[in-house]
Amino acid sequence: MQAIRVHPAPPSATPYSPTNPAPTTALHNDTIPIPTPTAPNQLLIHIKATTIIRDMLTWPETYSQPYAIPGHDFSGTVASVSPGSTTTLKPGTAVFGMTSSERASTWASYALVTTDEVALKPAGLGWEEAAALPLSAQTAYEALFVHAGLPPPLSGGRAQSEPQRQQEQDYQQARQLEQRVLVTGAAGGVGIFLVQLAARAGMHVVAASGSVARNGAFLKELGAEEVVEYADLEGGHEDRFDVVVDSVGGEVLERCWGVVKEGGVLVSVDSASFDFVEVHAKRGLRRDGVKALFFIVEGSAEVLRALSELTARGELRSFVAASFGIDRVKDAYDYANGRFDGRGKVVLTI
Repeated sequence: MQAIRVHPAPPSATPYSPTNPAPTTALHNDTIPIPTPTAPNQLLIHIKATTIIRDMLTWPETYSQPYAIPGHDFSGTVASVSPGSTTTLKPGTAVFGMTSSERASTWASYALVTTDEVALKPAGLGWEEAAALPLSAQTAYEALFVHAGLPPPLSGGRAQSEPQRQQEQDYQQARQLEQRVLVTGAAGGVGIFLVQLAARAGMHVVAASGSVARNGAFLKELGAEEVVEYADLEGGHEDRFDVVVDSVGGEVLERCWGVVKEGGVLVSVDSASFDFVEVHAKRGLRRDGVKALFFIVEGSAEVLRALSELTARGELRSFVAASFGIDRVKDAYDYANGRFDGRGKVVLTI
C-alpha cells in the first residue's frame, strides 16, 4: 500500500523533533505491507481521504517512532474486521472517523482503527467533505457540550411523537435562555464548527474574526447572530459571555478574560496555548470564578454519530479549502501552513 512516512534526519544532521521539525522533504510516499486487524474490535479501513493539519510536523507524536505515518481524520470503506469483533460494520461500508491523538496513521491507502473511532459516513456527503469533519467538529463538540457544559443540539428524535419533540424543544430553549457564546477564530477550521454547533443548540452566538468585511456574511450564514472584530472585544463586551471558546491564542486569548462572565467558562483549543491557564495566572490575567482550560480532543463513535446525523439533516456543513492527491503531499502541507483564502480543511485524497 501507499503510505506517507516521515523519514529520519540524515545521520550527520540533528534528529528531527518538535523543536527541530522535519522539513517536507522528509515526507516520502513509501510502499509498505497492508496491516491486518487482529486486536478485538479493530477495523482495517480503505482510506479515500484524510486531512492536513497546520504544524503537524511539530507535534511530539510525529517523532514517537521512526518512519511514523501522520494523519488522524479519515473517510473510506471498511476493508476487513478483526476476528470475533462485535461491530455491525461490514466490509464495504462507507465510514468516517478519527484515530486517537496518540496513534496517527491515516496518510495511507489503509489504516487500522478501532470501532469507537468510526461511524457511518454522513448521507449525501462526499469523501473529502466527510474527512474534513471529525477532528475539527469533534473538538468543537467537546469544547461546547463537554467542557463548557452546554446542552447539545436536539437529536432529531425519530422515535418521539410530535408533542414529545415540542416538549423537549421547549425545555431545551428554557435552559438556553440568555446563554451567550463567544467564538474567536470563528472562520477557522474549528471555529466554523463551533459557530454552527452552538447556534444549532440554541445559543446566542457572537463570532469574532480578524475581518467582518471578509467573514461577516459567511459567519451569519453559519448561525452567528453577531460578528465582531478582535479589537471590538476591548470595549462594550465586558462580562457579556457565559462561554468563550478561543481558537486563536496570543493576545486574543488574553482579551477573553475580560469578556467572560463571573461563573462562566473559558476554553482554548489553540495548540500553542496548552498552558495558558498557568501562564496567565502568573501574569495576573486569570480571574477567580471563571472555569478555564485547554484540552486535547478525545473523540468517540457517539459524537461522530451525532455529527453524522446533524450533517445528514443539513444542520451542519463541512468545508474543503483545497484537495491534493497523495503524490502531492509536500505541496498540500505547504499550502495548509500558508495563508489561503479557502474555507475549511486541506484534504489529501488517496
